[in-house]
Amino acid sequence: MKLIKSVSGIRGIYNKTLFLKDITKYAHAFLKIQNNSNLPIIIARDSRISGLEITSHLIHYINTIGIDVIDCDIIPTPTAQLIANKFNVCGAIVITASHNPKEWNGMKFIDSNGTFLNKNKNQKLFQISDSSKNIKEPKINKKGKTSTFIESIDFHLNDILNISFIDVNQIKSKKFKIVLDTINGASCLGFKKLLQKLNCEIIHINDKPNGIFKRNPEPKTENIKEISKIVLKHSADLAFITDPDGDRLAIIDNKGKVMIEENTLVLCVDEFLSKTQNKNPVVTNLSTTAALEDITKKYNVDVIRSAVGEINVVNEMKDCNALIGGEGNGGVILSESHHGRDAFVGAIIILNYLTTNNINMNEAQQKIPKYFMLKEKIEIDNQLTAELIAKKIKQNFKNFKFDESDGIKVIDENFWIHIRQSNTEPIIRIYIESKKEEKTEALFNKVKFIFQ
Repeated sequence: MKLIKSVSGIRGIYNKTLFLKDITKYAHAFLKIQNNSNLPIIIARDSRISGLEITSHLIHYINTIGIDVIDCDIIPTPTAQLIANKFNVCGAIVITASHNPKEWNGMKFIDSNGTFLNKNKNQKLFQISDSSKNIKEPKINKKGKTSTFIESIDFHLNDILNISFIDVNQIKSKKFKIVLDTINGASCLGFKKLLQKLNCEIIHINDKPNGIFKRNPEPKTENIKEISKIVLKHSADLAFITDPDGDRLAIIDNKGKVMIEENTLVLCVDEFLSKTQNKNPVVTNLSTTAALEDITKKYNVDVIRSAVGEINVVNEMKDCNALIGGEGNGGVILSESHHGRDAFVGAIIILNYLTTNNINMNEAQQKIPKYFMLKEKIEIDNQLTAELIAKKIKQNFKNFKFDESDGIKVIDENFWIHIRQSNTEPIIRIYIESKKEEKTEALFNKVKFIFQ
């Protein structure tokens, strides 16, 4: 297995595919492409056990080459994005492997404007790092200094509590009872603090930022079903579940039913458009539910779809001046706060939705247009190019509309299929959505047969 490289940065299994020399190499490349690398850099991490060793090594290297570090220790990735945008820094590096298992780790690279690196910068970073061998510490007269920013979470929460269309006092009056699962990750302290400020009663599980993930850390339906029992046991209003670095939000309603992660964004967009009456487009990626179009139609607002990947959504949002967007993995992006997926932002918008509509979470679920989604992957021959994949799909799905801006998407009024080739493995990822559950399985079998 190789080190995984993508628009989200790098990931690998620590001391198997990811080593400290890789950390140095990629940090060196990042600082080289930042024109303002004379400014301090933010270093943060999620709670993984290997994170402390990696950040200690990283900070030592950066100081040695004469650059100051702001060490934020364990904070969510969106917190690092927000403060990178608000302060005069050259960017940020977050040591995290997002939703991967605990033995993994990686690096997310954040530009000085608080967003992930764009495609050109990302390619340049990989080119420099790939051409670098052993990075030697240069001889300099003055070493960099390291300071801390222990107020970073409070800074983030203050930003969220001042979102213009959120009625904080009304949320407080509801006194929500919430099961909170922070997977022993980076959002343990901040998420609890946010809910406390909103006058919520909290049943907090997996609440220690120790990097011990007691379930699969990706907050998908099959991984969080057990939390339904806790919701029912405590007669809670809902459950909030996040991933280890705090950018994705999953929800379970008051009847213990998991709301598919796609619909976190759908409800947040509904609430935003309802409260703001904003007519700017909403941006999401090609693999996100069509329920979003159904919701935005009633507000006469367009949905623009980008390639998959947070930075692709963000760049499209900036191009069309969108004020809200995100991805169907529970990632909500609100421009008023910052241009990054943020579980805290998603949570407060959901609570505002329940409060101002005076409904419970199960009732809210009933208002979402009903679709069924299947997410699968199949192995393919290494020789099968993106062009050949598209050709095979077109031959077998005639008289349909296609979108080839990111892989190929087959579009019908009753279903869609999005097929993307992995950049790191000999597989294709298949996302299918239909108004009929049995249709998703039939369509998957058809696609699978094409590539046998």
